[in-house]
Amino acid sequence: MLLLLISFIAGILTILAPCVLPVLPIVIGGSISGDAKQKLRPYIIGLSLMASIIVFTLLLKVSTVLINLPPSALNWLSGLLLIGLGIVAVWPQLWERLMIRLNWEAASQRFLSESQHHKGIYTGAILIGIALGPVFASCSPTYAFILASILPKSFLAGFIYLVVYTLGLALALLVVSLAGRKVIRRYSWAIDTHSAFRRILGGLFIVIGIAVISGFEITAETWLANRLPFDETKIEQVLLATQHQGIAQSQSASANSVLNVRSTPAPELAGLTNWINSSPQTLAGLKGKVVLVDFWTYSCINCIRSIPYVENWYQTYEKDGFVVLGINTPEFAFEHNPDNVAAAVKNDGITYPVALDNNYGTWNAFQNDSWPADYLIDKQGNIRYVALGEGDYDTTEKAIQELLGIKQPLATKAFTVPITNSQTPETYFGTNREVNFSGMPNIADATDSIATFTPDKQLSQGQWTLSGDWQIDGESITSKGNGATLTFATYAKDIYMVAAPTGAPGTVSVGLPTADAGGFGADAPNGSVTVDQSKLYHIVALPSLKGSVVTLKVPSGITLYTFTFGS
Repeated sequence: MLLLLISFIAGILTILAPCVLPVLPIVIGGSISGDAKQKLRPYIIGLSLMASIIVFTLLLKVSTVLINLPPSALNWLSGLLLIGLGIVAVWPQLWERLMIRLNWEAASQRFLSESQHHKGIYTGAILIGIALGPVFASCSPTYAFILASILPKSFLAGFIYLVVYTLGLALALLVVSLAGRKVIRRYSWAIDTHSAFRRILGGLFIVIGIAVISGFEITAETWLANRLPFDETKIEQVLLATQHQGIAQSQSASANSVLNVRSTPAPELAGLTNWINSSPQTLAGLKGKVVLVDFWTYSCINCIRSIPYVENWYQTYEKDGFVVLGINTPEFAFEHNPDNVAAAVKNDGITYPVALDNNYGTWNAFQNDSWPADYLIDKQGNIRYVALGEGDYDTTEKAIQELLGIKQPLATKAFTVPITNSQTPETYFGTNREVNFSGMPNIADATDSIATFTPDKQLSQGQWTLSGDWQIDGESITSKGNGATLTFATYAKDIYMVAAPTGAPGTVSVGLPTADAGGFGADAPNGSVTVDQSKLYHIVALPSLKGSVVTLKVPSGITLYTFTFGS
């Protein structure tokens, strides 16, 4: 329920995003007309924009899975619609001459001269909403969260959140367009279709349309974001963090209890395969025991850091009737591989039962959305405690003891989560979730092809760029030449990369500024890391949290998925 509210608020906040501010004049201008009968134009634009974002999002998900349609095709459609509307606004006579030349019916010709009184008057408003959908669609962390984390696992839930998000956005735009129209309608030159003002507005349509097609709107958005006195995305990120923590911080059942959720029957495990360290398990068969269902995935640094605590609880309390079930729900394609998961279980020293949840059956049954996530189930089969993300390990252990009915000194050692709000957030390289890329060509335009990239020489914090030949897909980027590099301007202490070889192992060179020389991670001694498995690699370990620029020289055939960070 809280995520519904956050989605609605995020939609409202999106109008403050850097990628939206430049197109607000189009929304306002498109709502203006010289005829009082066209009062519905702002509403039509809002509704068609909602429909456009929803359809664009669903096409984006379907296209990368089914028809392999490059996301750039939708940008072209959006840009061409804007350019077409702009041309009509700048040279309205061209449209009239075209219809006359095509000898359209009299009714259509009357639409040209009396369009203000015809039902077709809303065609332009509908097209504006449709054209702006892809422009608005990537301006919000909440939108990205819905696209990446909810839609792939629960279409219905993701669709509902998406509708609520677009509703908030449409209402905010309606307020802006109504207010803007009220001001502009006072001036007759603003509503004259042949006025200089309308021609200038048409020119703005054309400029923004070209920017959308070329990818320059991303560069402009980044430039504007770095200079605005506010950042609406940080507000959304705080709200999302609050939503994730809300379950874990629910009021205790009693003053002395650490159990933080109402007693709720746990759903049965579903769709699990390839059990490791045990035969297949069911929650029904484990009644009478206290069970911890631990959602993880083996390349997730947050999960890796939590594993020693979970293993310690299992070793400490197994004799008292405590069971841990590790549910490996994959984030990347290589995490579907049972051999990869089995190797990770061995490397991480996990002795409790682990199963693969490749089709998200158990993940969806628990309505989970986080890695790691712990669900503690009592002896009667009810969920009594939930912990999302890292930290609060001592509280989780107290909850285990409470459900087991024992009290003894905690086995959990003190732990401080190595994450700060100021550090660079996890950054994905594939086009499904890519953010903050800078360089040419636009990475979205290179989807499912090999492209030669020209790097951006000046990166702001959090931006990354490529040079050389790379193959781009929705989930990852793969070097296609030994001169390929990735450069990332970071603010962090520890840096990890998720990488994989497509064939033979390869050695990635890790470059740091002179001031940070020697600050290499455990997997990159002397500044080089051998990528021989599909997993997470620790590549940088600086003495303290700071800004730095990391440059990777990536040999051909090595695939990169994401960078994650610690402080």
